[in-house]
Amino acid sequence: MCPKRDKSDIMLKKQIFNLNRHIPLERRNLEDLLRDERPHVLGVDGNRHRFKRSELERISKIIKPEEYYKIKLPIYIEIESNISGARILGNLEIDIVNSILKKDNQGDEVFIYRPEIRILRKELPTTTQYMFLVK
Repeated sequence: MCPKRDKSDIMLKKQIFNLNRHIPLERRNLEDLLRDERPHVLGVDGNRHRFKRSELERISKIIKPEEYYKIKLPIYIEIESNISGARILGNLEIDIVNSILKKDNQGDEVFIYRPEIRILRKELPTTTQYMFLVK
């Protein structure tokens, strides 16, 4: 392989890593977050990411109470370098996104595009986060 290619790949991966420094070390379930006085997660960078209670309550109205412990927050909006738009994975995550965007269920993953991303982030700014991926 060409050494320049390897070096540029390494640099790109480092840049993507820096873009994802806000990603939490561990996502938390809705059940635990609703019990917290100040619901939050800690990011890889050590910063505290707080969730708005109104968003947590909105999500709690979309899914069943027996599913609160299953949904992990924040919901990731996956942005890949090789596709346009963004992807959301997970059955409960997709149910929430479809409810917000008023879409029908589309299976195990859903692809959304800039206008839909804008709506989703406006409605759930603290309970969704971008995750940048490179393939």
